[in-house]
Amino acid sequence: MKIRIDAEPTKIFDAITNPLKLSIWFCNKGEVNLKIRGAIRMSGENCAATTFREKEIVGSITELDPNRLIKFTWPINGTQSEVTWQIDEKRNFCDFLVTHDKIPDNSMMMDAWLIYLYNLQSLLHVNRPSYRLDYARLDKGTIRRELFIEALPPAIFKALTDQRDLRVWFSGEAEVDPQVDGKYLTGWKDSAGNPDGSLKIVELVENKKLVYDWRYSGGPSGDLVTWDLLRIGEKTRVTVKHSGFAPETDTKGFTQGWHAYILGLKDFCETRGRMSYTIIDGDWSA
Repeated sequence: MKIRIDAEPTKIFDAITNPLKLSIWFCNKGEVNLKIRGAIRMSGENCAATTFREKEIVGSITELDPNRLIKFTWPINGTQSEVTWQIDEKRNFCDFLVTHDKIPDNSMMMDAWLIYLYNLQSLLHVNRPSYRLDYARLDKGTIRRELFIEALPPAIFKALTDQRDLRVWFSGEAEVDPQVDGKYLTGWKDSAGNPDGSLKIVELVENKKLVYDWRYSGGPSGDLVTWDLLRIGEKTRVTVKHSGFAPETDTKGFTQGWHAYILGLKDFCETRGRMSYTIIDGDWSA
């Protein structure tokens, strides 16, 4: 996948190789020996490696082209995966491309990379990350994600309830009838061809609240997803909650997913309908 970054290649390369910069958007503690076969080590609660057997990234650089590309190994649950970060300079911006190969099953890295890319972009645009995920404290029972969006509630409510908007930032096959008991479909299907994800709207308060039910991969019904919008000045505090999980449920996939979605909503609303990232290839279920 790739994301547009309004910065020069030298600044992007510094952000992806400087341990101090990496600790702001990718990990909490980093070590980089910037040469071929040089060691890379990254760890901390904001590093996705926390959820794998190794608990940290201990890899080495296999390709290096200053201000353009770095490739390194990342062992995941005993499998030697490979990550490539590439900077593609355009006329007035750069595309930053991440490729992650040889990933073991059930690693759930698609959403993780999307979260990372948004935080890297934010660091380079406004000198701070957008919204980091704490992998050491994943939500239990009810998932809750919250951030501020620089747009007013009507624009955000439209993004949540307008079918054309949803097909840009949420799901390309979304179907919506914006009324209580109206359909709210992601377009996803389970192995039997039945609808996955959201099904219908349970509660709707214009410009303030949206609630829909949720059923995933043949699991039990009864989950609820709630979006709350609260205007504060010229911004909106947006909260998404997914309730209904048993206390012992591993929520990593869902927490990552909603974290990525709320960042995607922010991107869509603040760019007035244009998304910064592009998925070139990948499997969301892997």
